[in-house]
Amino acid sequence: MSIGVLILLGEVGVRLFVKNGDITPEVLRNRSIQYEPVIFARHAFKQEARIVNNPFGSKKDLVWEINAKGYRGPNFEAEKSDGTIRIIVYGGSATFDTKSTQGENWPHRVQEKLRKAGFLNVEIINAGVIGHTALESVGRLFTEGYTFQPDFVLMYNGWNDIKYFSSSKTALRTLVPSLGGFDPRIHYGNIVDRWLSEGSHLYTVLRRIYYKTKLKMGKEGMRKADDTRYSIATLNPIGFRQYQLAMEVFVDLARNIGAEPILMTQARLVYGSKVLTPEQQKRVDYHHVGLSHEALVKTFDRLDAIVRKVSAEKETILIDASAHLSGKDWAFDDHVHVVPKGSDALAQLVADQLRSVLKK
Repeated sequence: MSIGVLILLGEVGVRLFVKNGDITPEVLRNRSIQYEPVIFARHAFKQEARIVNNPFGSKKDLVWEINAKGYRGPNFEAEKSDGTIRIIVYGGSATFDTKSTQGENWPHRVQEKLRKAGFLNVEIINAGVIGHTALESVGRLFTEGYTFQPDFVLMYNGWNDIKYFSSSKTALRTLVPSLGGFDPRIHYGNIVDRWLSEGSHLYTVLRRIYYKTKLKMGKEGMRKADDTRYSIATLNPIGFRQYQLAMEVFVDLARNIGAEPILMTQARLVYGSKVLTPEQQKRVDYHHVGLSHEALVKTFDRLDAIVRKVSAEKETILIDASAHLSGKDWAFDDHVHVVPKGSDALAQLVADQLRSVLKK
């Protein structure tokens, strides 16, 4: 009886004072981005129109629109209309712009700024997919993006690539579909689990806390087993070569499909000799790349150098976002994801450079 009273009090307390106690796994699944496994990347957004509402957590109140073709933003026609200048922006979550709400991600801000500047025929497609590397951007352009007849294609990758630099395996062995497994956060374990989740807010909240702790979920997904921070010397040189090769192939592929390639260095919070405060360092997920602060700075610097080198050698358009925004605290929520003010600054930088290109 005592246990029953405690459970009853807990249930009443959760219903009265805890927000989102009614968010069951099924509700979460319906509100989440839906992925599907593909061959040339780990996954892709499902090709179904969906409005994703983030009810709580670090993305609370943000709304993401996924269109019927599996890209962020309003739907577009696969066949480009006459006179349209179509630009596709590839990358991971920093391109998707996870900290922005519907219609305010930086690629679409670029479109708005260009149209206000008089380029009314510009159309920008946000092809950023959370977790994707430069190689996956190449794969998606190679297998689908070209069908949209882009005039320009832009690459904005870096952080996600670094996650794999410590692996001794080649991309062939790490680039595997990440879907198909059971995810208890958005799936019921059995009939009893469903019944309790739908009937008890207390159970739903405790269930969510349990799985978040058990799965060691962080901002970047599953956390690694330890928190060792290595030096840059421990990284596999193949990782840097793979990144450069992806950039080179992206440029060549773009030209093969009749598009103008644009390479872009990735802006981030860690930069050069800038010393981060303890509070700032808490915002950087060193854990997922397994690098010390100094090693992460050096690794990003090498990626910048690779992008600049490829751009110079292949004579492509370069947008040096790293030199423009990196290290500026006001622009970032964490290591690479920008806050709305940073999103607007990034969009302004890109729009300014594209404006001069489009005038030609």
